[in-house]
Amino acid sequence: MMQRIHLIRHGATVANLQNLYCGKSDLPLAPEGEAELRKMVARGGYPKAEGCRIITSGMQRTEQTLRLIYGEVEHEQMPAFREIDFGAFELQSYSQLKEREDYQQWVSGDNARNRCPGGESGEDVANRVRPAFDALLANGQDVILITHGGVIAAIMTDLFPESNASRYEWQREPGQGWSVTFENGKPVKSEPLPDPFLNEERTLGKKWAWVSMGIVLASLGAVMLAAYSAMEQTHREPLWFAVAAVLVVVSQVIRFKKLRCPYCGKSVAPLKFFGSPKLACPRCGRIYRYEE
Repeated sequence: MMQRIHLIRHGATVANLQNLYCGKSDLPLAPEGEAELRKMVARGGYPKAEGCRIITSGMQRTEQTLRLIYGEVEHEQMPAFREIDFGAFELQSYSQLKEREDYQQWVSGDNARNRCPGGESGEDVANRVRPAFDALLANGQDVILITHGGVIAAIMTDLFPESNASRYEWQREPGQGWSVTFENGKPVKSEPLPDPFLNEERTLGKKWAWVSMGIVLASLGAVMLAAYSAMEQTHREPLWFAVAAVLVVVSQVIRFKKLRCPYCGKSVAPLKFFGSPKLACPRCGRIYRYEE
């Protein structure tokens, strides 16, 4: 069974813009955060609400984000998906906290396990979120969850431990997030949000991969002939080297002209052709297929 869960971080608050630790404080979106979110909505790429169970953490910033993206829609509030409680560090910045001994102990150690004084640790958040997320999976319905950066990082770290990505690498900017595809309850793919190609799967012309690879192999053959000519002193090695150079140039022209990711348009290597027919662009990370 296929299921998609879309994780969207709320838009920017004043705390985000001022680089303050903000968890339990129920702040609204900043005017700048609302404006940036409207721009992203206009560009498109958020998942469609139809057929999805829609959930927020219940905090102002997630409720406002929901309305800006989807309007007034029926949804649920689940407090389990609220942001980490920063305790004594709440609504303070690094510059305000850097001289505090308890803060230095928190940031210099394993702050996934280190608990903020009077607050939570990263593990506390993961343990709070995990049962609620497992319940969403067990339900089987596609979900749009508008939540917080720390919560998204905890979920993604839990789902994809083999990536060795840190919580900070999984945490997206305000208004952004991840779309995770599950097959029989197992995560099989993650894609960044917003993504205008979220509901499409595009293909790349396989024949151009074969043509480009054939030319590369021919150029290698020309180099070998040049080396043979040099050993046999036939004086034809400049000719073969020239042929090899021309073939390499032609293969690169084909690559840049024809072998481009069907989503972002960046050039991809024909060597990627060997192996799985379902590939991820090394630049935009989206999955594409070669045409059969």
